[in-house]
Amino acid sequence: MNFKFKILLATILIFCVQANQVHPQEKKNIRLVLVSLSWNSEIPLRVAMAKGYFKEQGLNVEPIFIRGGPVALAAMVSGDADFGSIGGAQAVIRARSRGLDVSIIGSISNTTNYAVVGAKGIKTVADLKGKIVGVTGAGSFSDFAVRTYLKKNNMEPDKDVILRAVGNTTMRAAALEAGLVAAAPFSPEDAVRLTAKGFPLIVNLSESLAIPQSILTARDTVLEKYPDTTKRFLKALILGIQLAKKNKKEAIKAGYEAGLKGEPDIVNRAYDLYAPGLTPDLSIAVDGIQLMLDEDIRAGLVDKKMTLERVINDRILKQAQDELRREGRLSP
Repeated sequence: MNFKFKILLATILIFCVQANQVHPQEKKNIRLVLVSLSWNSEIPLRVAMAKGYFKEQGLNVEPIFIRGGPVALAAMVSGDADFGSIGGAQAVIRARSRGLDVSIIGSISNTTNYAVVGAKGIKTVADLKGKIVGVTGAGSFSDFAVRTYLKKNNMEPDKDVILRAVGNTTMRAAALEAGLVAAAPFSPEDAVRLTAKGFPLIVNLSESLAIPQSILTARDTVLEKYPDTTKRFLKALILGIQLAKKNKKEAIKAGYEAGLKGEPDIVNRAYDLYAPGLTPDLSIAVDGIQLMLDEDIRAGLVDKKMTLERVINDRILKQAQDELRREGRLSP
């Protein structure tokens, strides 16, 4: 073995060692935490599973249901999950402000998925003046969404309308049916069930409130350690959400095939409520998240120096979108 060949071989070995240090072994099996089993938040995932988009990207995804955004974020921060799909950016903003390693990496819905359903006789937002509106709790996403919608319609929360913490969906529905509240926000499926009982739909926030509700999250550590895994995960989800947004019949069929449950009529009608808010390519509505950040700063829940640059990390999402464009698989 001559001297020049030895030098070449040594250079190649050093390069390989450095490459392995910079790009460690990517993952094939990934864990995704979910905070909701509703169709509007899960349908891109289930379509991607049923259509084999994850398999095509060399991935196996294990969905794990965990109730509550903060608990889901804790599972990611601890390393028990790789990615998360949670409702609302507030949990991420507040976690990040406390120094936790978690970022928003994409968005399933860039509008609010709630539909506000009124008590019988309450048909418009104007009818809510002087009335009680039930929300999950003070500081919750439903509380923020209702307050924002009321302000957009020239009504002052806590003055023109009383917001009352009622609890989860079941409790809000019970309060509405018992006449304890004049209205409350509900998921599309629950809204369909209530309107079928004669309760009026006041507004579908998926068509009127551009504030992201279903977002994708991950630790920056995961993004740095597994960039290719993250990119392939996002590519599969983009393909799933494209089909989910454009082909109702095929999307619902895929949802059932991948394990989602529900009465066909309710599932079908609920789709029409949430589909307008689905993003075409997981892009993030920055302005909507800025509104949430501004409100948390105003309320003193996060430091006034907090910025979106510390909350959003969509670098790999843009790479995934660019690759799909080059492959001719991302619709304009």
